[in-house]
Amino acid sequence: MSDPTPNQPDDAEAPEAGDTEERPAAAPFDDEAPTTQWQAVGDEAPEGQGEGDAEPEPDPLAEVMAERDAAMAEAADWKSRAYRISADLDNARKRFAKEREEMRKFGIEGLLRDMLPIIDNLERAVEHAESKGTDGLTDGVKMVLRQFNTTLKTKGAEPFDALGQPFDPQVHEAMTEMPTADYAPGHVASVFQRGWRLNGRLVRPAMVVVARAPDPAPADEAPADAAPPAEDADG
Repeated sequence: MSDPTPNQPDDAEAPEAGDTEERPAAAPFDDEAPTTQWQAVGDEAPEGQGEGDAEPEPDPLAEVMAERDAAMAEAADWKSRAYRISADLDNARKRFAKEREEMRKFGIEGLLRDMLPIIDNLERAVEHAESKGTDGLTDGVKMVLRQFNTTLKTKGAEPFDALGQPFDPQVHEAMTEMPTADYAPGHVASVFQRGWRLNGRLVRPAMVVVARAPDPAPADEAPADAAPPAEDADG
């Protein structure tokens, strides 16, 4: 009858009692966190593996677009500054041109003020000479006065007429009032000293006498030689 136990090699030794200690069971296989060979040995991950942990590479196109936007914003800022500077320069140019024109027109205003009393005296000399009948002197003074007026007119200075004009405190300086029927009340009845303008700007107002309505006539008085009223016969 054959032995029911399988044949074993002759040199196989049975385990001794001391070799029968328990060994830890192997960890179950985890599908979610597999352990690869390169992770176990500490080698670097080959290309295509471990991409979730690496930082994404910058997009060159995005960087170029960002630089372009920044450059366009800076260019717009400089363009705006250039427009403002150009406007400021244009305003300054216009202001300087206006000041230069005013200086050209009114630069002799002080000189004109100093010369006007001389012209006034010449005019009074002419009036005095005409009243005395000295024709030679009158003609000479008139010629000098005419030269003065012609020269001043070329510089934009000329007198203005105030006689018979409505009194205007902007250009007239009232000295007194005069009752007269020759001029309407509130109008200039006489000019003591003419006013002057320089290129339309008032240099000196005219000194004038203003007309007012004549005083009412007094009531008629009875004649001194009039006969007294007749007495009553009964008296």
